Amino acid sequence: MERDCIIVSVTRATQYEWTADEHFARRRELYIRAAPVFAKHGYRGATLKAIANACGLSIPGLYRYFPSKKAFALFPLTSLYPELHGPPPNVAAGDPCTHLSGWIEAAAAEAPNYLLAARLLTEVGLEEDERRRMDASLGEHIGIVADLARRAAPQLTEARARELAATMINVALAPALTGIAPEPDTLRRELRALLRGHGVVVP
Repeated sequence: MERDCIIVSVTRATQYEWTADEHFARRRELYIRAAPVFAKHGYRGATLKAIANACGLSIPGLYRYFPSKKAFALFPLTSLYPELHGPPPNVAAGDPCTHLSGWIEAAAAEAPNYLLAARLLTEVGLEEDERRRMDASLGEHIGIVADLARRAAPQLTEARARELAATMINVALAPALTGIAPEPDTLRRELRALLRGHGVVVP
């Protein structure tokens, strides 16, 4: 049960296989498998047994990937548990437009997970230090996106670039804030249109 490639059946006919070897990718797969349990029962109603069954793991097996149920439920909120996530991409090198395009694709792909994690967050709440960490991370994220925007469109002032970055993040997080299920293609179009309006054309 404690192998790297864990194959556990929920029914005798159903086998779970890892599609990726990297630890972060496995955590993401587990979150996707557990999402229906969290979505149906909420944070408090989702038992560790039900979560483990959905993931095809034992309860101790879950703890190999997440230190707590709360860390699992809020996994998409990277600033809360940065040690559980993969290393950030190096955006200081390479084409800023390509990096921005990748940011948009990630935002569209992860929107359902952020939506669920935000809903669970309203149940479980944050400690004061977690809230401070989240606020600080948001500020850093705005700075990174603003730097990419300025490198892609040098005519942007620092203030305009930060405003653009904050707006992009607000648009990406809107489904999580409103509770309305995101439509990935619409989100991509909105974010690309925002960038075009500031002179940034992404591939």
